[in-house]
Amino acid sequence: MEVVPPIRVVVADDDLSFRGALVDVLEDDPRFVVVGIAGTGDELMQLVDRQDPDVVLLDIRMPGGGPEAARRLTRTVDPATGGSTGPVVVAVSAQVGANGILAMLRAGATGYLGKGRLGAQLPDLVARTLDGEVVLAVPGAVDALRQLLADAPAPTTSDVP
Repeated sequence: MEVVPPIRVVVADDDLSFRGALVDVLEDDPRFVVVGIAGTGDELMQLVDRQDPDVVLLDIRMPGGGPEAARRLTRTVDPATGGSTGPVVVAVSAQVGANGILAMLRAGATGYLGKGRLGAQLPDLVARTLDGEVVLAVPGAVDALRQLLADAPAPTTSDVP
């Protein structure tokens, strides 16, 4: 049987108690290891450079966090695949409006999780982002997707199979 290495996570949030709760939930799951904790964007970037995590859980209201941090983390592109060489970024926020969700998705986040809706489901939601799923576990997700679609050009008949 093949041994799968644990998913390496950095937790970035300026709320100490919430950050601790995220770490506790993730470390209770054998699929994960928390390799760093950051309270600011600068701390986050230093940790990512040193630890090379698979996933960053990023508070969008943390000083130096949000869309700018997500862009910095996901901007490096692998010339061979065209994909990002950085970690998967999952936004975590108490802010659940469509604008915040859209800003993070446009900045490269693969998921957006509402702080009030996390718990035992957190590890599975994070693991799904590593499988290529976009995970939006937040009440404003439907409005954000509708807004995103409204901004996109309408498909032509040749686009429809």
